[in-house]
Amino acid sequence: MRRKLQTARTFSLGDWLMLAQSWCLLLAFDLGLRALPFPRVQAFAAPGVPRARRALMPPDIQRVRRFVDIAARHHVHPMTCLRRALVLQRMLRARGADAQLRIGVRRDGGALEAHAWVECEDQVIGQPEIVAERYAQLAAVEA
Repeated sequence: MRRKLQTARTFSLGDWLMLAQSWCLLLAFDLGLRALPFPRVQAFAAPGVPRARRALMPPDIQRVRRFVDIAARHHVHPMTCLRRALVLQRMLRARGADAQLRIGVRRDGGALEAHAWVECEDQVIGQPEIVAERYAQLAAVEA
């Protein structure tokens, strides 16, 4: 707990705003996935072409991912990979990055597992690079 408080003290106002935005978007996507068809939720996550399309630097992308992960870990209930990926896609696209949602499936023993992640300029964000190889990617998820 002490370490978390020390880390929180280092956050700038911009960091706190990004954390609040992440938390609120996680809640919005959670409610949306419960109440709306997936294409409508996806359209909110990827509203067309990114505004001012530009290449974000890897530290900027990782900063956004970090705050989405922090918000997800401290939410009222667990946030799945799909909710996290939708929020990450939305936030990166709002900053001009061409972030794409990927959904894949694989067999683990007798069970079928699904996983969602985000790729930006063919780089997997916040996941091991091998995730794209472990899961058979479903058809492209477009808004």
